[in-house]
Amino acid sequence: MNETKVKHTIKRMTEERALLIKNNPFFGHLSMGLQLACAPCQTACTDGSRLIFDPAFAEKLSDQELQFVILHEVLHCVFRHCIRGKGLHSELYNIACDMVVNSTILAMWGLDSMMIAGEEAMHLAPDGKEGREYNAEEIYQMLIHQNHTNRISQMQSRPNHTNGASQMQADQNNTNGVSQMQTDPNNANKSSQIQTDNGKSEKSSFDRHDIWQGICNKIQLQDSWNKKIQSAFRQCGDSTGMPQHVRTIVQDIARRSGLNWKQILHDFLQSDTYDYNFLPPDRRYAFSDFYLPAYNMDEEHQTADDIWVCIDTSGSVTEEELTCTMAEILDAMRQAGLKGSISFFDSNITDPEPFESENDLKDLTAQGGGGTSFHIIFRYLKEKLYPNLPRAILIFTDGCARFPDEKEAFNVPVLWLICKGGNADVPWGQVIQL
Repeated sequence: MNETKVKHTIKRMTEERALLIKNNPFFGHLSMGLQLACAPCQTACTDGSRLIFDPAFAEKLSDQELQFVILHEVLHCVFRHCIRGKGLHSELYNIACDMVVNSTILAMWGLDSMMIAGEEAMHLAPDGKEGREYNAEEIYQMLIHQNHTNRISQMQSRPNHTNGASQMQADQNNTNGVSQMQTDPNNANKSSQIQTDNGKSEKSSFDRHDIWQGICNKIQLQDSWNKKIQSAFRQCGDSTGMPQHVRTIVQDIARRSGLNWKQILHDFLQSDTYDYNFLPPDRRYAFSDFYLPAYNMDEEHQTADDIWVCIDTSGSVTEEELTCTMAEILDAMRQAGLKGSISFFDSNITDPEPFESENDLKDLTAQGGGGTSFHIIFRYLKEKLYPNLPRAILIFTDGCARFPDEKEAFNVPVLWLICKGGNADVPWGQVIQL
């Protein structure tokens, strides 16, 4: 490869990652977990550890397209596409993965479509819905079914031939090809044309996935990305100014990446113990052309106490949801060391009751049943608790009420835990859908 082109490509990749860190810290943070590299791979790819571009391909991309492809590779890692798909036909699975990833990026950028190196990034599942509404395996099954259906339609539209028996046998063998691809690992690298309803063939045009088959220690790679996602969510998941639709995607990624809310809670409660300092710089990013702050944890602050838990007991919250909420809190006490005080609220709020043990929790009696007001929580914070503010506020709710301004929280971190099926469109704070 031409050394000048390699240096120029690395420089552009570094610049685009810097823009990601500035404009979208969560994904920028994750992109920093991939080492930059160049190789004559014709397009771009990742093995979960490296972000690899062919300089000749990078030359064809605008800055926006280059950033799109960087995000594309990052999301393959986030969604574990690199280590999934065992026993599946590689080309079908690759297409399914790309539909999920491209659709996610388009939603994040607020776009309906995107051209990459002159071709539209495929993002619609075979049923016409956005790929982000499914996981890769679900889309893969749609593609299997679609390809099978198209082949049968082609058989039925053919004219009769004198050698009908032979033709019937050939067609039968042809229709069996799709199911054979699904079960025969020897077919993993064979080329196939995937026919869509409009008769066009789909293929991945701007990255390749065959490098995934060379990943040996998949468990280690998965653990590595678990930590990277948790770190990014902790440090950037509630970044100031993050658009709501991006915030929702970030939270969904954390959920789909295998993080339960107790893990996120633990990180959330520890997030204020970090001390950022540019001296020395974070050595994890030493290969970069710019510095990022290192951080050190204060070992004296490892507890999860002094947390104010507010539980929605309004009429819209069912008895079953309330029971599940109390069970979740009990579980959080065991897993994350949750301690503090609990209030119940509807249009009014009860005085905080301290809890440190399971018995304290069992002795509490829920009160409420009226309408829902989140304002009442922060009014109590201002009038009754200030200046002795809690370390953080956890609000269990179905989200069915008007939200106050963020400034009413007096900079106290707020974690909204939304019941299953509740309104997760929360304008500020950190949000987890239970």
